[in-house]
Amino acid sequence: GQATMVCEESEDLWHLYNLAAKGDTVKALTVRKIQKEGSTGTVQTETKKISITIQLKAVEYDSASDCIRFSGKNCEENQWVKMGAHHTLDISLNNKLTLGKDRWDFEFLRQLDEATDVHKTSEVAVVLIEAGTANFFLLTAVLAKDVHRVSVTLPKKRLTTTGYDKAVVRFFEMVYAGIKDHLDLALVKCVVLAGPGFVKDDFLTWMVQRATQLGDTPILQKKSMFVAAHTSCVHKQALKELLEDEQVQKSIANTKAAKHLKALEEFYGMVKNEPDRICFGPKQVKEAIEKCAVATLMVVDSLFRNANIATRRQYVDMAESVREQGAVVHVFSSQHVSGEQLHQLSGIAALLRFPMPELEDIDSEGGLSDVADEASEDDGPNKPSFEEDTD
Repeated sequence: GQATMVCEESEDLWHLYNLAAKGDTVKALTVRKIQKEGSTGTVQTETKKISITIQLKAVEYDSASDCIRFSGKNCEENQWVKMGAHHTLDISLNNKLTLGKDRWDFEFLRQLDEATDVHKTSEVAVVLIEAGTANFFLLTAVLAKDVHRVSVTLPKKRLTTTGYDKAVVRFFEMVYAGIKDHLDLALVKCVVLAGPGFVKDDFLTWMVQRATQLGDTPILQKKSMFVAAHTSCVHKQALKELLEDEQVQKSIANTKAAKHLKALEEFYGMVKNEPDRICFGPKQVKEAIEKCAVATLMVVDSLFRNANIATRRQYVDMAESVREQGAVVHVFSSQHVSGEQLHQLSGIAALLRFPMPELEDIDSEGGLSDVADEASEDDGPNKPSFEEDTD
């Protein structure tokens, strides 16, 4: 079957990346250099916009450029391109394409349904801020996307702080403009201002005062969803700290990210208190599913992109079996903070309905088959340190 789609935002591109697999076909408009031989034997080259269908050999996702590159060979008759000729399609936002598959399995259909859900939104906006630096992130259901950065050099404080105070105001003005230009307050459910020290609190107070002076209705109407929280730094790793913050959890209680985080916290709680009621690793989880023991399955989406078709099919069948057993399945994004944590557990883990101490004898790091020992396309993770994660 085929599906025609247009990616309107970054999240759509990520869904497309997860939908496309080796052997699929992609049809889209592209630009290609065409050589023509004249009657005198001279060869002319012209750039032409054509429609081409390729059979996929490789798929590359470029989050920084909001682009997906599909590489493959032409598989449909075309007056401009020979059958079997290699071509690379660059698909960016608002490009139309048609994706064809021999079989749309359960996981592909779930991905397509999630991608076309009209209720999908950017769930949480984060501004990690300290003196002179502000990093802007959007946390959606599947992405932790870096959207903007403000960086200025502030003068050192002196006995008379007039110059320093003016520089701070200019910095705050730039952060304020960043919020206006790069965060859609009509979509996000919460804006978290976080960082070490008191800059975040000072900015929040200044922002409300500034919005009042300017009569900035969009900011004033949404001021209740701005939350200040502490983090140890202003870099991406601070997002993990934020998702564990109690105040932030209350603000994002109904988001997908919060549900995934809650499942992970429950898992680590059971590691301490009921270790026989958890399992991780493909072999352990598969055994638990066969015994109908799984209450909650957590799986990272990169496992569904496994290059080995047979191995990928096994992961899809496992997720489908758990759903049929009436249990909960959480599919984590490898581009999200929670997905990065799950990847440390080999990418798949489960909470069990009843204790299964016998699973301890099964290798938690082994793959599903001898054909593919890797659980994902990335390098296999090291055995997780629960002591470190549960401090």
